[in-house]
Amino acid sequence: MSVRISVLLCFSLACTSAVAASVPSRVDSVVVYPEGATVTRVASVVLNAGDNDVTFTGLVNAIDADRLRVEVADNGVRIGQVRLATEQQRDVLDAEIAAVQLDIDAVTERILAIADSSKAAKLQLTFLEGIATGYSKEAGRESIRGAADLNAWKAALGLLLSASADASKIIRENDVKSRELSKDLSLLQRKLSDLSGGSLATTAIELSLHSNRSVQAEIRLHYFQDDASWLPHYEARLDSNSGELLLAQQASVHQETDEDWTNVKLTLSTSQPGGELMAPTLESEFLNVEVPRPQKARRAGVAADRYVASPMALEEVVVTGTRVARADVGNFAVNYDIPGRISLANDSDEGVTLDLANFQFVAELVTQVVPRNSTQAFLAARFIYDRTLPLYGSGMTVFVDGAYAGNTEMPTALPQAELLLPMGQDRRIEVDAQTQGGEDRQDGIISKRKTEATDYVFVITNRRAAPSYVEVMDLYPVARNKSVDVEVPRTATVPDERDVDNEPGLILWKKTLGPGETWRIRHQYTVSYPADMVLVRE
Repeated sequence: MSVRISVLLCFSLACTSAVAASVPSRVDSVVVYPEGATVTRVASVVLNAGDNDVTFTGLVNAIDADRLRVEVADNGVRIGQVRLATEQQRDVLDAEIAAVQLDIDAVTERILAIADSSKAAKLQLTFLEGIATGYSKEAGRESIRGAADLNAWKAALGLLLSASADASKIIRENDVKSRELSKDLSLLQRKLSDLSGGSLATTAIELSLHSNRSVQAEIRLHYFQDDASWLPHYEARLDSNSGELLLAQQASVHQETDEDWTNVKLTLSTSQPGGELMAPTLESEFLNVEVPRPQKARRAGVAADRYVASPMALEEVVVTGTRVARADVGNFAVNYDIPGRISLANDSDEGVTLDLANFQFVAELVTQVVPRNSTQAFLAARFIYDRTLPLYGSGMTVFVDGAYAGNTEMPTALPQAELLLPMGQDRRIEVDAQTQGGEDRQDGIISKRKTEATDYVFVITNRRAAPSYVEVMDLYPVARNKSVDVEVPRTATVPDERDVDNEPGLILWKKTLGPGETWRIRHQYTVSYPADMVLVRE
C-alpha cells in the first residue's frame, strides 16, 4: 500500500540549485471553489537509488509558496529541499506575439477580400436592375407597336433572374463568412492583448528527492490559483396540473488563470479556502459612571463646567468572559465530482455549464395576492426540501407547463426546510380591489381626535377548471405610541393568520376556491390620534 508524503512549502524565490533533470507535467485535476481553485499537476519520474534532483518547468508565475504542496505516492521516497525559481520568458513571449499578429493580419486580409467581393456583387445587382428597367421600357414600346418578341423577353428575363440570384447568393455567403471571421479576429485580438500584458516569467519548482531504490514514482504538485470561480444556477420546471416540480441544479464554471485545463478531472466545492478561518475576537469592555457637578453661573465668554467625576462616586465594573455531480456531503462543505474529464480554456469569455443534480418534488401550489399593491396574482410552489444535500442560493430560471416564465432567485435550501419558490404570474386568478371610501372624521370637544378609515372589498375569482388554493395578504397598522388607536370593526373579514412570519401587523386570508368561485374579503380598520398631532407612517 502506497503512502503519500506531503510537505508545505515556503522558500525564497532567490534560492539556487544544482543542475536537475527537467520532467514534463500535466494538469490532472482541479478543485474549483466559489473563489479560486486548487490545481493538481502530475508527473511520472524515474528515480535512482539515493539522491535525485528533479525540476518542473513552465509552470504559471502566480504560485503562492504558502499554498504549494508536493506529494510522492511511494513510501520509499523522501522529499528533501524544495525550491521555487523564476524563469524569464521574454523571447518566447515575443515569438508568440509575432505569430498571433501574423494570424490577425491574415484574417484581416480575408475579411477585406470578402468585403470587396460583396461590393462587386452589389454593383452587379445595381447594374442588372438598370438593365431590367431599360429592357422593360423598350419591351413596353414594342408591345404597343405589336412588334414584341415574347421568346426574346423570356430569355432575357431568365438571364437577369439567374445573374441576380448568383449575385445575391454571393452576398449571403459572404455575410456568413464575414461574421465567422470577425469572431476569429476578436479571439485573436484578445489573445494578443493577453500576451502583451501577460507575465514575462514562469515558475520552476526544483525538488531534492531521496529514494531507497530505483523506482518510477508519481509526483503531484498542488497549487492555488485565484482567477477561477463557480456559481450554482437552478432550473425549476413546474407541471401546474399535477404539482410535480423538477428542480435541476447546474454550475457555471469560469477560469482566467495563466494556463488551460485540458482533459482534467473536475471537482466543484462549496468550501471557501480564501475566507477567514477564525471567529472574530472581542476585547473586554469596562463601564463607569460620573456624577455631574452643579454648574456654575455662566459668565460672558466663559463656558460653564461640564461634568467632573467624584472619586467617591466611581464604581469599577469588571467584565469577564471566555473566547472561544456525485455530491460528497461533509459537515462543512459539499464537493461535486463531475463525471468524466473536461477541458476549459483560460479565456475570460469562455465558460462551461455543468449538470450537478436533479430533484423531483410534489409541491403544493399557492396563488399569492396582495390586492392593495397589485391586481396580479402570483403562483408559487411550496414543498419541504427533504434531501440531505444543501443547496446554496443563486439565480433560477422558471418554466411552467413547458413555457418560460422568467428568472428569479433560488433561496438557500437546508435539509427539512420549507421552500416557497415563485413561479410567475397566475393569469387564471382574477383580482379586484374595490375601495369603499372609508369616512374620515374629527371627534371630541376638549380632547379632539382625528379618525382615518380604510375600507376595501377584495374580489378574488378562480377561472380555472380545477380548485385553486389562494392566499391574500394585507396588514393592520401597528401603533408605536399609546395615543394612537387602531381598531377593526366587526364587519371586517377575520384573517386566518396575524403577524405572518413574525412580522407585526401582517395578516393573511386563506381559502381553496372551486372552479368559477368568487371570494369577497372585507378589509377594514380605523386609525385615531390626537387632532393636534401629525400621523407619521414608518
